[in-house]
Amino acid sequence: MNRLLIVAATLVAALASAAQAGAAGADTKAPLVRCMDVTYPAPLAGCGDDPLAGGRIEVNRNGDVDTSVTGALPDATYDVVLHSANASAQLPLGVLATDTTGNGRVRLASVFDMNQAGIVALTLGRNGSVQFVAGFSGDHELEAALVACAAINTPLALVGCGTDTLKSGKAEIEEGDLRVEFSGGPNLAYDVFFRPLQGGLDVALGALLTDMKGKGSLRLRDFVPADTAGAGNVVLRRDSADQFITGFASMRKHPPQVARFQVGMVRCADVNTLLPLAGCGFDQLSKGQAILDERGDVTVHLFGAVALSQYEAFFVSFDGTMEVSLGMLTTNPAGNGHLIGRDVFAVGTRATGNVVVKRNGVDQFVTGFAVIH
Repeated sequence: MNRLLIVAATLVAALASAAQAGAAGADTKAPLVRCMDVTYPAPLAGCGDDPLAGGRIEVNRNGDVDTSVTGALPDATYDVVLHSANASAQLPLGVLATDTTGNGRVRLASVFDMNQAGIVALTLGRNGSVQFVAGFSGDHELEAALVACAAINTPLALVGCGTDTLKSGKAEIEEGDLRVEFSGGPNLAYDVFFRPLQGGLDVALGALLTDMKGKGSLRLRDFVPADTAGAGNVVLRRDSADQFITGFASMRKHPPQVARFQVGMVRCADVNTLLPLAGCGFDQLSKGQAILDERGDVTVHLFGAVALSQYEAFFVSFDGTMEVSLGMLTTNPAGNGHLIGRDVFAVGTRATGNVVVKRNGVDQFVTGFAVIH
């Protein structure tokens, strides 16, 4: 397959995925309610009893998450978590810290990558208990896009999904009223359900019929009492399969993560803080540098070391118990030598430790710093 055909195939696949999730991505905007206050469709288990005057959580189509609370527990930290269906898996998103008045906010940028999608199952927890959940209560409106069931993949994919086409759709719940707007295939009939947050029996809400243009809606007044706190997801089913569910879908590619290890080198024998190092050699060194970059490449520069000598560089684990060779270098008559290694570390590697340069098996130079004025 030539490059043009590969690009075209990739573009078609991307467009198909975008059409299933919602062409411009999908947002979720929901108030936070106390977990212990939820009664619709059923009370939740594992709830804490922290106070809450108000709160809100939003996930936008760029993959950003914005969470705020007022009147929560003062000087507390809450874990912001995304759950899968039936709370069978969870994905920590970040931490929200409150001030002395119990107010706090955290904005998390690009949490979700392109084509990641999840349902409305967002919680704030503390000390092992769920304190607040994304839901609805009175005039605190939940507004969430409809996402293709088959597009949900974070933290786990859903099972038993259909393959119907989704152009756009959303569900809103406010003051006990429900409104569902949908655009997809023409002349279809969907059963609409409300699915409890922690699993259990779906609650039947009614039918949504699309016209010849594929548009349809369902509006229910007072489907729950106006002051009821609820949590869960609106689901559209057809042909005995879940087709669409309330959630979010990110349509923005993460920028590359740049975590670069770049540090000077000092003589092992000269280290005097916090404790001197044992087993050091006494080779001279004018200066040195080690770089481990985001491409997995390794560069080591030595200046003024022992002339015409062979050194070997190692990456040593943080606790000093393991090491891996990075390569060899040989110094010139001036004692200068350079090691350039390409793709030494594989994509996806995350590591912490130190670079140590040895001669004849003895530690001579280590990554560190020196205060000179």
